[in-house]
Amino acid sequence: MKRKITLLLLITFLFSTPIWAQNPSAKVINDEFFNFTDLKKICDLLKTKYGLQIDIAEGVSLNEKITYWFDHVPADKGFQEALKGTPLKSYMDDNGVIHILLKSQKLNLNDFKYAAKSNLKPEKENFKITGKILDSKSGEPLPFSSVQIISNRMGVQANVDGLFTLPKVPSDTSSLLVKYLGYRPKVVFLKPGLNFNNLEVELDAATGELDEVVVVGEKTEVMKANEQIGMYKITPKNIAKLPNVGEKDIFRAFQLLPGISAANQNSSGLYVRGGTPDQNLVIYDGFTVYYVDHLYGFFSAFNSNPIKDVQLFKGGFESKFGGRISSVMEITSKNGNNRKLNLIGDLSAMSANIMAEGPLSKKFTFLVAGRRSWAGPLYTKIADALKPTASNNTPGGFGGSGGGGGFGRRQFQSSAVASSYFYDLNAKVNFTPNLKDVLALSFYLGNDNMDNSQNVSLPFGNRGGGLSNSDLSQWGNTGASFKWSRHWSSKWYSNTLLSYSNFHSYRDNTNQSNFVRTSGTTQTVKFGSLEHNDLKDFSLKSDVEGQLTESHLLGFGIQVSDLNIQYNYSQNDTLKIIDKVNKSLIYSAYLQDRIHLMNQKLEITPGLRANYFGVTSKIYLEPRLSAQYFVNRQFKLKGAMGNYYQFAKQVEREDILSGSRNFWVLADGVDLPVTSAKHFILGASYEKGDYLFDVEAYYKDIQNDTRYTLRFTPRIGAGLVASETFFNGTGTVHGIDVLLQKKFGNLTGWIGYTLAKSDKLIPVFSPNPFPSNFDVRHEFKVVGIYKYNRWDFSGSFLYATGKPYTSIIGGYSVTLLDGSVRDYTEPSTTNGNRFPAQHRLDLAATYNFPIGSLTMSIYNVYNRNNVWYKKFQTVVDPDTQERYLSVTDVNYLGFTPNITLSIHLN
Repeated sequence: MKRKITLLLLITFLFSTPIWAQNPSAKVINDEFFNFTDLKKICDLLKTKYGLQIDIAEGVSLNEKITYWFDHVPADKGFQEALKGTPLKSYMDDNGVIHILLKSQKLNLNDFKYAAKSNLKPEKENFKITGKILDSKSGEPLPFSSVQIISNRMGVQANVDGLFTLPKVPSDTSSLLVKYLGYRPKVVFLKPGLNFNNLEVELDAATGELDEVVVVGEKTEVMKANEQIGMYKITPKNIAKLPNVGEKDIFRAFQLLPGISAANQNSSGLYVRGGTPDQNLVIYDGFTVYYVDHLYGFFSAFNSNPIKDVQLFKGGFESKFGGRISSVMEITSKNGNNRKLNLIGDLSAMSANIMAEGPLSKKFTFLVAGRRSWAGPLYTKIADALKPTASNNTPGGFGGSGGGGGFGRRQFQSSAVASSYFYDLNAKVNFTPNLKDVLALSFYLGNDNMDNSQNVSLPFGNRGGGLSNSDLSQWGNTGASFKWSRHWSSKWYSNTLLSYSNFHSYRDNTNQSNFVRTSGTTQTVKFGSLEHNDLKDFSLKSDVEGQLTESHLLGFGIQVSDLNIQYNYSQNDTLKIIDKVNKSLIYSAYLQDRIHLMNQKLEITPGLRANYFGVTSKIYLEPRLSAQYFVNRQFKLKGAMGNYYQFAKQVEREDILSGSRNFWVLADGVDLPVTSAKHFILGASYEKGDYLFDVEAYYKDIQNDTRYTLRFTPRIGAGLVASETFFNGTGTVHGIDVLLQKKFGNLTGWIGYTLAKSDKLIPVFSPNPFPSNFDVRHEFKVVGIYKYNRWDFSGSFLYATGKPYTSIIGGYSVTLLDGSVRDYTEPSTTNGNRFPAQHRLDLAATYNFPIGSLTMSIYNVYNRNNVWYKKFQTVVDPDTQERYLSVTDVNYLGFTPNITLSIHLN
């Protein structure tokens, strides 16, 4: 048994290739056991027997008693474990010197440099380094991590596979600073003889459980902003600390940032700078995800456990991204632990979640994760929240801004009974055949089933009656990608991907009315609607990146997408309102260059993207430009502009009675023209010490924004052709985002404020511009996280002014030629009313223990009733044929406690 353990340790040692493996001074201590032994005796023995270099800081007691078994363990790792439970900590620099110091001591970067200033003489100057940034425990590559030369602050960003190329390193005795969000920064001291063509650097996760040296001014942060224009980055490790409804959720976390609306509490989708979720390009391991909501948006479609990195670009994004006019979210999943098997499990009041990852062989890794909701206490809470409450039932009908009468004067109480569940599955296999190639197969499946049926009581004197509404919905996503990444040389890298994505939704919204007539007989009337949406996307794309010179990073690529979208919408099982089937090939190519000028102070990225859309047989050009000017190390100016086109889009189907619905269609160039937008962004940021102040002003000009409605039929029986139901217009969005962030320390967090105005102009709705559905003038957010020992306490507060909506002021019915009766509503001015302002406080506390964490959170602490939407229903008296209107408020969740237990094996 001992031989097997020894063999396993040897294999791990040989193939993990951490930074100490490249350093001959990093000795492995074979079999040394110390029981309550003085620190001095341990150090003296190891110095003599293994030739270790050990530096003991001033103030450290040499009589400190240590009990530890160094059993085939590297010296630096062994000392870290041996000193746990003592007032001491250790650190080994890249010259193999082990430093032992008090936990209370903090070292500055300058304190590390003395080891690099030993008698080493540089043998190489102005040379290039290529390498990879890895997680020290799992061996996972850390995408988009940064590498910086300490002496001149020049640096680069790694790619999605953690690979980097650092040109013009001053000498082979220089020092590098390596950083990644959520991980402890590492100082790497170069020395002659290292393999500079395949330098691997391992970073430790900043869990707060390791006794590591804290580098002053280079600590990890919870959220990263300001790297690029309009970019935010949050890792799932940090998301777990924030308050949540029942799941740590990447989309909910991003909604707490300025410029991303949190006023749509029923949707995990991102409403970025006045844009809608369909205008946000969501990429998961290279394939597009078209719908991101679970359970009416209370949860996002993504399980956070298998996710490694998330980046959001709020606007002005570069030319490699296309097909959307608002923003981009790029999600990278984990490859799977290549060191050992790891199991992770979460159990909350809403769902169960489990993930397994590990090596299949030396070159293969796997990951599989599954999540399913269950009918626990939180499920019941959400179901109760979906039950509408009665509005004003006085004879005067509607009051205030809710509308102005219509359909008579009586209104009725209604209730909803929600029953639903969701599940999702993530899987990935990663193959690394050599140092240059990476092959990965990724798969995602997510589905929702919802029954939100409703019953309405009709008190017609002594006669009574009832309305039964069936509201059955099913929707989901399926996605898969096969990726081949190759590092052709120290200068050139390519990423080629074949992907498939499918979004499907089905809704049965039919009604059955039962009336008791004066004669005692019962009459049943059935009516309603059915709709089905199906989108399939097959894509092939290849991106190439090359470091032409120190000042030029060239990028170019191609993409071919085959889109097939179907949408059917019918009423009363017989009348087909919409029956659309659209197909098209889209060919795209882009070229861009990231240029550094003026001694690295000015960075500009010009780019051009060209798209050929098969339906219109036209070429759509998208010139783009972004720039950053570093006035000094603390202050920089930034700006961006560009053109953006969207060929597949979600059209809003106006449904005033029960809330508007959206469906995916493909532009046809006539009734559904290609949507476009122009972005203009200007901003500045100032960072000093622990604080960052960032501000960006933006303007978006949107063309060919489409809405669908049946309320403008020109004649009885019409409204079935596209030109009579799809209406196009323009839109403008302008605003300013302000962020004040405290990045480091036991207390971290940010204050965000957005002032914005989003207008639409669709002449058939109004001759004048009117507020868009998601026009929220003011949003104010505060997020704080406080670390105390093993506890993380967090809170978030949101205030948002009310969203606009259209109410009903009256209605009428028309008997059609076939004898059937259709009801028509008379709406108010388009979005002429506003819901009350929303505000909410959420709190959470997380206790971290060695194998997991326990999180207790409270959503909506003071139980604020924030209105989700108003639901209008017509009711008919079978004897008098008089119409009545039932109006109900559907609110977001109130006071909601939750508890989540997370466990991990390694």
